[in-house]
Amino acid sequence: MNRLPISALDSTISDTTPHIFKRPILSVIPSDSLLQVGTFLAIGPQIYVDGLVVFDGSEPVGRIGGSHIIQHILQHERDWFHFTASDIMSHESSVVDASKPLTVALDIFWRTRFAFVPVGIGGKVMTTLSLRDILRAVDFKVDLPAEKLASQLVSVDHMTTLRSALELMLTRGIRNLVVTNGQESLRLLNDRKILEFLLSHEGRLTTAGPNGLDSVRVNQLDLLNPRYLKKEASARIAAGYLSEISTPCLLFEENKIITPWDIVMKGMRG
Repeated sequence: MNRLPISALDSTISDTTPHIFKRPILSVIPSDSLLQVGTFLAIGPQIYVDGLVVFDGSEPVGRIGGSHIIQHILQHERDWFHFTASDIMSHESSVVDASKPLTVALDIFWRTRFAFVPVGIGGKVMTTLSLRDILRAVDFKVDLPAEKLASQLVSVDHMTTLRSALELMLTRGIRNLVVTNGQESLRLLNDRKILEFLLSHEGRLTTAGPNGLDSVRVNQLDLLNPRYLKKEASARIAAGYLSEISTPCLLFEENKIITPWDIVMKGMRG
């Protein structure tokens, strides 16, 4: 597949995404509780965060994303909130200088399968970069059909247990599942909604019980109504919709899904 011919790939991070330097950097320290870490990530759509930097003093020592918490919860479902950031963080703490080409950050995304990286100036971390930052900044000047970048949709029945849904997400390396219920409309479940539930009073009480994650069905969570994209829509149009915080993904009628990862990593990186 030919990548989108976007000159911004060779431009610096500071030139391509200047808006990222206008917001505070959200971070935690190694001893912070997973309740605090999880809360940041669960409310990500409101505060525009896809990951957290872990600092030990002024030095970045790791990164945390939703998948790190989900994997931990599967292993320690009844007492997961008693652990700290240091117990789950990725020790990959690469800092990309703002003067580097955007492709340097994309290479890290691809290598780590985690689309979030600290960005520094003169060796000091100043902000972070995620896929949605790139969607907001890059002008998609070609009309490549978005459907060509889409992935196969992964769905589960509405009576699927939360444990099974989490295991499927981790196994497939995805953040979004479509929940089906016979002839009714499809609903959408993502990792943020799962964290939101697990952090709630109801979620903590339920999962602390004898059956843990197996006692919760996905239809008990606050599912989202999916947004659909027309078959003929361009990648530029899809990127515009996905730039909106409230839109984690887009669906096609042909059982396909398109996410920021599809647009940026397939369309731009090739």
